[in-house]
Amino acid sequence: MAVGQERIRGYYLFRAVTSITLWMPFWTLWAYEKLDSYFLLTIVDIGFWTTMIVFQVPAGLLGDKYGRKTVLLLGELFAAAGVFSFGLSTELWQLFVANIIWATGICFVVSGDTPFVYDTLLELGRAKEFIGIIARGGAVQAAGNAVGCVIGGVMVQWIFPGRYDITLLVSAVIAVIGSFTILTLKEPKVNRTQVSSYGRHLREGWNKVVTTRAILILIMFQIVIEIAAYVMAVFRSVYMDEDLHLSSFWIGALIAFFTVFGGIMASQAGKIEFFLGEKKSLLFLLVTIILSFIVVFLVASPIVILIQLPIYMVSFLQSPIIGGYINQRVDSNHRSTVVAIATFIFVAVLTAVELPAGWLATEYGARDTMLILALAAAPIGFYLLSIWGKEIDREKSEKKVRTLKQF
Repeated sequence: MAVGQERIRGYYLFRAVTSITLWMPFWTLWAYEKLDSYFLLTIVDIGFWTTMIVFQVPAGLLGDKYGRKTVLLLGELFAAAGVFSFGLSTELWQLFVANIIWATGICFVVSGDTPFVYDTLLELGRAKEFIGIIARGGAVQAAGNAVGCVIGGVMVQWIFPGRYDITLLVSAVIAVIGSFTILTLKEPKVNRTQVSSYGRHLREGWNKVVTTRAILILIMFQIVIEIAAYVMAVFRSVYMDEDLHLSSFWIGALIAFFTVFGGIMASQAGKIEFFLGEKKSLLFLLVTIILSFIVVFLVASPIVILIQLPIYMVSFLQSPIIGGYINQRVDSNHRSTVVAIATFIFVAVLTAVELPAGWLATEYGARDTMLILALAAAPIGFYLLSIWGKEIDREKSEKKVRTLKQF
């Protein structure tokens, strides 16, 4: 058995239990049912992302100071409270406030999740396995999501017809119970300096991001991919309901199928990255997401639902691959803070993009909006890829020089 394998399995168990999300296909339908507008739906979502802008970096600082387990447990409990509140909400302001609570939890989870895995592997001397292990964790999470989607679809279709809120309420209870698996995890012991000044630690983390060109490029590229995938995720269920006229069961079942597919692909992220390399891996992600959105615009038939397969694939692959590249370039003392800063930048950009996307979808429909997103993402993504390639070549050249100097 590999060193520390039981600790890795403990993480997989935590991911499996806390990912049984019955609400995943139905939270937007619940909100849309009350608001009847893509634009108002995105306003509700802005409550989520605004909270992450304000709180993500402090959550990262707390993760570096108090440890990964602490922020993971707080995150899961806050997120469960937000999900439960969302299921009880019926008005715009209530949905908005519930999203604030929900987002607070996610800030903690983001600040603890990948840093916990990377630091654990660092302690075990297995840091090079990060992409493969975090990818398998993503596959486990996808399996839990898929189970939740199917159960949610059955509940809304037959047990509680039309009651999208039930999926949120039940999921919150499951999440609270599942969060206690965190207590079985072992806090990683790495050489992490105690945080004495939050301000100085934040400045150090920020300087790490803006002065390490590779990290900044990776963060900006990941933002392009994540925004495209996330906007589609917000519109997805309403699009399937209104444009494709699918039943609640089929919405749940199809999203479960797509999630399983994404999880299977994520479990192979290490092999895919090894085969393609640092340059071609990012190119593959960008081209796939752009072509998928163009197909959504061009094809009006229900068969277009199959284009969700590559979108889910990219959504699941981008985190382990790009996250792995970022973590390789960050020390453990600032890992949570850098992840938090990256999330902060992503959220700030998403907030600026999502409201116009919601307005466009309300005015012109989801299909046209997908085309506009693809056309907007393409030049930015390809520019970042061009400077990323130069950065990789520079890093390899410097490494070669250092190696030669040792002889």
